[in-house]
Amino acid sequence: FTVFRVKEPKIKMNKITITRLELINNNTAPKPGSNLSLIADVSVKNPNFASFKYTNTTTTLYYHGVVVGGAHGAPGHAKARRTMRMNITVDMITDRLTSDPNLRADFNSGLMTMSSYSRIPGRVKMLNIIKKHVIVKMNCTMTVNISSQAIQEQKCKRKVKL
Repeated sequence: FTVFRVKEPKIKMNKITITRLELINNNTAPKPGSNLSLIADVSVKNPNFASFKYTNTTTTLYYHGVVVGGAHGAPGHAKARRTMRMNITVDMITDRLTSDPNLRADFNSGLMTMSSYSRIPGRVKMLNIIKKHVIVKMNCTMTVNISSQAIQEQKCKRKVKL
């Protein structure tokens, strides 16, 4: 029966890449009305002896507590005792971002602090007998270097509901 015990799938944010960033005023602010996207490289590690099948994933991006972007990932599955990687494209709402009074100071410093929330609902099925619903949640706070467009510092908290 120890084999049939369901273990928690682990989610990890590997990398974030900023795409389509158009700057104005000597690179001190994003251009209003422009499209801004982030590509998040996320991995889901399945430690179980059965596959973890997940449905539509959701990711929400926050800047100083205001929602500035969101994405929905495609359903998929992580095979038994394997890690599944996926790229999630987060489209940002630049008007909400540019209206924040902290944006100019962050751009002048070259560092931007953002947070994200990801939710992956799914199910672990063992031998077509045991079916366990699982929800993996992750909150991340990250500091993005604007000039290199990469994560400089990241802290994530994971929570799994079995």
